[in-house]
Amino acid sequence: MRLLRTNAKLAKAGPDRYLLAGLTLAPHRLSGHEVCPASTVGCRAACNLWFSGQRVLPAARNRARLDTQWLYEDRTGFLAQLDRDLAAHARRAERLGLRPLVRLNVASDLDWSETIARWPGIRFYDYTKVRSRFRAYLDGRLPENYTLTFSASESSHPATLASFLRRGGNVAAVFAVDYYPACGRIGALPRSVRYWGAEWPVIDADKHDVRLPSVDGRGVVCGLRLKGTNAAKARGRATGFAVRC
Repeated sequence: MRLLRTNAKLAKAGPDRYLLAGLTLAPHRLSGHEVCPASTVGCRAACNLWFSGQRVLPAARNRARLDTQWLYEDRTGFLAQLDRDLAAHARRAERLGLRPLVRLNVASDLDWSETIARWPGIRFYDYTKVRSRFRAYLDGRLPENYTLTFSASESSHPATLASFLRRGGNVAAVFAVDYYPACGRIGALPRSVRYWGAEWPVIDADKHDVRLPSVDGRGVVCGLRLKGTNAAKARGRATGFAVRC
């Protein structure tokens, strides 16, 4: 059973020199196993990877749950299949003349460092809310082929976010602005955001899903618009997870 696939979110590849694939597990404890150790009330209530797009469909949710259960109930078999998928993805990218790019935490926040280190020819990237992991990334203690973007939430202290940005790390933040692309209603993101006495530039991270410094730059806020069902959006605003402009 193939684990890596391209969904609608990852299909927004941005720079066309990359071939993207991702692993989508069921977020936080929705499979019975915790895969988001630093999740917050706000991100759980408004989870974009569970309350928007194809994730709302029962078949997609069931597949994510089954894949997560496979990881925890047969880790050896799961990792063997993941390695086969990574090899196939690398071969396909080579045939197409593209660079293989993989996101192993599409809807989770697990430490995949050991797997990533085994595949130096593939570029990996993820968002994370785990501060210690992001600091390890900034310190150069993670595999060189792995890029992380810190995912801010209602629990993030502005001083922490500013310290990450000052070191050249990037921070993703969700803003409470309209996002209805089907009818052309896409709200404007702020040009900058203030953290701990300093202004930081905001880039439009909804244009594509390639979160690499060579594409986004360094020391920037990756602005994302609040997505999902109306109920999920309301929860995102009420909890403070989505930043009001």
